[in-house]
Amino acid sequence: MRKRAWWLAAVVVAGAALAAPAPDANVKKWQDEQGVWHYGDARPAAPDSATNTAADAYRRGDYVVAFREYMVWAKQGDPKAQTMIGQMYLRGEGIGSSQTNAIEWFRRAALQNNVEAQLQLAMLYAANPGLAPSEKEALLWLRKAAGRGNAEAQYLLAGRYATGQGGVTQDDREAANGYQQAAQQGHPGAQLELANLYASGRGVSRNDKEAAQWYRKAADQGQADAQFSLGAMYAAGRGVTASEADAAQWYRKAAEQGHAEAQYNLALRYLSGRGVAANAQEAFRWFHKAAEQGLGLAQMNVGKMYADGQGTARNDVEAVQWQRRAAERNLPLAQYYLGRLYAEGRGIARDDREALQWFRRAAEQNLALAQLELANRYLEGRGVVLDEAKGTQLLEQAAQGGHPEAQLRLAEHYFAGRGVARDPRISLDWLRKAAEQNNVEACYRLATAYARGEGVGRDDSQAAQWYRKAAESGLAPAQLTLAILYTTGVGVSQDDRQALQWFREAAKAGTAEAEFNVGALYATGRGTPRDLTQAAGWYRKAAERGLPAAQLALGLLYAEGQGGLPKDEAKALEWYRKAADQGWPLAQVLLGVRYATGRGVSRDDREAFIQFEKAANEGLPLAQYGLGMLYNNGQGVIPDGIRAHQWLDLAAASGYAGAKPALAAVAAQLTEDERKQAQQLANQWRSAHPGSAKLN
Repeated sequence: MRKRAWWLAAVVVAGAALAAPAPDANVKKWQDEQGVWHYGDARPAAPDSATNTAADAYRRGDYVVAFREYMVWAKQGDPKAQTMIGQMYLRGEGIGSSQTNAIEWFRRAALQNNVEAQLQLAMLYAANPGLAPSEKEALLWLRKAAGRGNAEAQYLLAGRYATGQGGVTQDDREAANGYQQAAQQGHPGAQLELANLYASGRGVSRNDKEAAQWYRKAADQGQADAQFSLGAMYAAGRGVTASEADAAQWYRKAAEQGHAEAQYNLALRYLSGRGVAANAQEAFRWFHKAAEQGLGLAQMNVGKMYADGQGTARNDVEAVQWQRRAAERNLPLAQYYLGRLYAEGRGIARDDREALQWFRRAAEQNLALAQLELANRYLEGRGVVLDEAKGTQLLEQAAQGGHPEAQLRLAEHYFAGRGVARDPRISLDWLRKAAEQNNVEACYRLATAYARGEGVGRDDSQAAQWYRKAAESGLAPAQLTLAILYTTGVGVSQDDRQALQWFREAAKAGTAEAEFNVGALYATGRGTPRDLTQAAGWYRKAAERGLPAAQLALGLLYAEGQGGLPKDEAKALEWYRKAADQGWPLAQVLLGVRYATGRGVSRDDREAFIQFEKAANEGLPLAQYGLGMLYNNGQGVIPDGIRAHQWLDLAAASGYAGAKPALAAVAAQLTEDERKQAQQLANQWRSAHPGSAKLN
C-alpha cells in the first residue's frame, strides 16, 4: 500500500533512536560519567544516550544484540524502546516475526502516548481486524496519532473520510482538513491528495492555482503522481501559464520513475513535437515502457507504430500481438485496428470472420470508425450479405457519433434516396455537419449546393465562404472555383490579386485550368503587371496537360511571335490542331481559316469546310457565319443558298454583326419557299442544340 509504505520508511529511521525511561526508585540503576542514569545489571547504554549501544547494534545489523538491549528498556516501561521492540517483532529482526507480540508492545507504548506506536497499532488493527479488541480500535488509535500531529496518521485518516471507509462517514471537508494538516508538515502523499481536492472542488472551493502549488510541493519531493498531475496542469494551462515544454518536463520526471500514464503522455509529445522535438523513436520507446506496464492505450499505439513502421521497423506480427492485448482490454479503437489486420491478412492469416467480430465489438461500443467500416461492408456486400438498410442504419450511427466521412456518405444517401427516402434537406443538414468538422469534400459540396441552390436557396456569399474553407485545406478544385469567384465578383468583392493567388495555389496541384488562368491574368495584366513571357510559360504547362484553351492560346502566341516565342506558323498550326481535335470551336475556325487561305499549310477548301462545320455545330457564331459564306460561295462544298441562309440566320440571331448584310444578300436570291425552308432548318438546328454555344 503506497500510503503505508512512506510511513514505514520513516519509522525505520525514527525507531533507531528512542528516549530513555524516567528514573524509577524500584529498579536497579547506575549513573555514568556524563550523569546519565542506566538501569539493570547488564548496564546497556540508554536509548537516548550519546553511547546508545542498542542503536549501534541495530545500525550495524546485529539485530539479536539490539533486540536484547532494547528489551531491557522496554521491560522498564520506556515507550520508545517498546515501539522499537514492536517494530523488530513485526519485521522479524533479531527475533521470530510475530504480529501478536508486535501488537502487544505497540499497545504498551501507545498507552503511554507514543505517537509512532499509536500509528503502527492502528495500521495493524486495520489490516488484521481479528486481532483488535473491537472494530473501533483501528480508528481510535489512528485518531489519537493524528490528533498528536503525526502526518502519516493525518494522511491515512483523511483518506478514510475521502472514501467513507474504515468506520467513518464520507466527508470531503474532513478529508480536506486532514490532508491540509499533513501537507503542511511536508507529507508528499497528502500534498498530492490536497491538490486533487482543489483541482476537483471536493471539500474545498475549486482553485486551480492552489492545486498547482500543492502538486509542485509534492512533485519537488519526487512524488510521481504529483509530477504527472503537474504536467497535466501545464498542458491544460490550469492554475499555471500553459506550457508544453513544462508539461513535457514534468511528464518526463514521472515517466523516469515508471509512471505509466506519464510515459504515455510523454510519448504523445514526442510523436507530435509538443514541448519536445518530434522524435518517433523516442515516442515508440516511451509507449513501449507504458505498454509493458499494461496501459491499454500505450499497447494500442505500440501496435500502430509496428504496423506503420513508425519509430521502429515495421513488424506486422508484433502489431497483431500488441493490438490484441489492447483489444482484450476492451479498447474499441484497438479492436478496430485488430479487425483491420485480420481483414488485410497482416501479421496473421487473413480472416474476414475474425475481422468482422472485432469490428462488431468496437461498433457495439459506439466507435464511429468501426460503424462506418461495417456500414461499407453491408452496402458493398463485402464479407456479409449485401444489405442497404442495415448499411445505412450503421452509417447513421457513425454519423450520429460525429464521424465526418460517415456524415458525408449519409448526406449522399439522403440526396440519392439510397437506403432511405430521398430528402435533399436532410442531406444538406448532414453535409453541413461534416463540413463544420472541416471535412474538405463536404465543404466543397456544401459550397456547390449553395452556388447551385440545391436543397437550399442559392447563396453566393455562403458558397464563397465554404469554397474558401475547402481551398484553405488545400483542395485544388475549391481553390480554382474560389479564384473564378474573385475574377467575376460573385459572392465576394471582385479582386484580381486574390484571383491570381488562388489560381496559383490550384496550379501547384497541377490543375491545368488554374495554370491557364494564371497565364491569362499575366497576358491581360489583371492582378499583376502584364507579362506575355510569363503568360506563355503558364499556357505551355496547361497545353502540355491537354487543355484545349491553353493549346489555342499558345498557338496564337506562336502565330504572332509574342511572349518570348519565335513567330512560327507550323507551331501555331500544331497547337491549333491539338485544340481543334478536342472539339474547341475557335481553334477549329482558326484551323479552317489556315486551310482556306493556305497560310502555313497547303490550301484545302474541303478541310476548311469540315473545320468550320464542326465549330458551327458547337454554336460559335463566327463559325456559323463562315460556314454560311462557304455554302454561298461553293467553297469546299456544292453551292447551296438555302444552307447558306440557315447558317447566316443562326449567326445573325446569335449577335454576329457581319452576318446580317450577308444574310440579306443571300435572302434576296432565294424564293419565298426557299427562305421558309432555310428558316425551318435553322429552327430544327436550334431545337437540337439548346444552349450549345461555347465561350472562347
